[in-house]
Amino acid sequence: MKKNILLMVFIISISSILFACQSKGITTEISANPTAKSQNDKRLSIKNDFKSISISKTNGVNEITFDDKDTLKAFQVIFSSAVREPGIVDMAAPEFYMDVVYDKDNQQSLYLWIGEKGQRSTFMKTEDTNTIYTVSNDMTDKLIELVESRFD
Repeated sequence: MKKNILLMVFIISISSILFACQSKGITTEISANPTAKSQNDKRLSIKNDFKSISISKTNGVNEITFDDKDTLKAFQVIFSSAVREPGIVDMAAPEFYMDVVYDKDNQQSLYLWIGEKGQRSTFMKTEDTNTIYTVSNDMTDKLIELVESRFD
């Protein structure tokens, strides 16, 4: 009888250890390889159905609004090309304040630093000031054409 009880305790103990190891292995695997990040996680997420874009040098002062289809399409291309940069950043005050307007109650605010011709430009979401998204030299040239030329 004593032998049977010891055998049963031994089997339960081994089963518990094996079960715990298996669960831990699955948990470790999941946390070590979190569902491979998609390309979208590395892109600036701006929905394409915006109605207008307002940009100002100081928040809300001397604001310029873009609402024509060609300019909005150009901004869609620029936003879709913006790539998240790794790490946490500490940036200087933004050069431009940008509001992407979906409707009167729904908008997304961004900070914008436009590089010189042939350099990269930078976007930052106002709700996440530790992350930046950059666009290529060609997109910077387009931003200069669209934005900076209107503020000169």
